[in-house]
Amino acid sequence: MAGTEPTERRPEILIARVAPAQLSAYKNLRDEALRLHPDAFDADIESEQARPPESYLGRLGLGETRGGSFLLGAWLGDELIGMIGLERQTQTKLRHSAELNSMMVRPNHTGHGVGLMLIEAAIAEARQALGLEQIILRVSTSSQSAIRLYERAGFQGCGVLPHAIKLIDKTGQARYFDKLTMVLIL
Repeated sequence: MAGTEPTERRPEILIARVAPAQLSAYKNLRDEALRLHPDAFDADIESEQARPPESYLGRLGLGETRGGSFLLGAWLGDELIGMIGLERQTQTKLRHSAELNSMMVRPNHTGHGVGLMLIEAAIAEARQALGLEQIILRVSTSSQSAIRLYERAGFQGCGVLPHAIKLIDKTGQARYFDKLTMVLIL
């Protein structure tokens, strides 16, 4: 059409389960997340970087017959640009719940909807799991953009745990981060 400027087309992003052969890519992204956002994750880079990729095999949920445990990746070609995990509780009285975790989008891909794509795909897959009724997550209260993202996906805040994360800097000074617990009833 005359007078119409072409719009820039973003390459196709594929959201799919992380396969065992892709655990190295997952671990590389996870280590990057732990380095960039130490307040956002319970694990620390010093402990985790020594773990081999295959040590995350259990997170794939391959043995979970009822569903509700998995890792999803956002793939741009062969590059893993984002990830999210869901871990179903194993205790009988808690099996109706799963924890959303390991959410990360590479910094050069944020602001393009990849995070929301990951969350929506995780929710859709969770809804297929037998007997799964709710998803719970914890997010740093200082991460307002992440909180807004989770709210857009339907999560609601239900309490704050003060001083949930304690980081010690090189001078020995402690910094604390509060965590907001959020829930989505499926």
